Amino acid sequence: MFLGLVLQASFIVIVAMLGLAWQGWTVAGATLYGGGVALLNTAMLVWRWHRGLRDYHCDGERHLKSFHRSFLERFFVVAILLATGLGVLSLAALPLLTGFIVGQLAWMAASLGPRERT
Repeated sequence: MFLGLVLQASFIVIVAMLGLAWQGWTVAGATLYGGGVALLNTAMLVWRWHRGLRDYHCDGERHLKSFHRSFLERFFVVAILLATGLGVLSLAALPLLTGFIVGQLAWMAASLGPRERT
């Protein structure tokens, strides 16, 4: 999972550098911000997974509650950060969302690769 984070961050930086070469610092900054939101989302998922390795339980109801809480935490963090980037920071919408989407797709692509053993 940690290799996936590195690959995700690498793809985000590459896309931001392409944005820098194509449109300038404004696009690169918005792309990095969107990619950073995707990276934080993934980091929260990996953190929950890592905690689950230590706090192992076989209770289905407790597992479902933990899954639901993790989903809500990540959803609201992403929504708040994207709204902050678009509203408060007034970043360009297309590069911000492009960075976010590239980050999410990079995570999906990285998760298709070889699995790490725990």
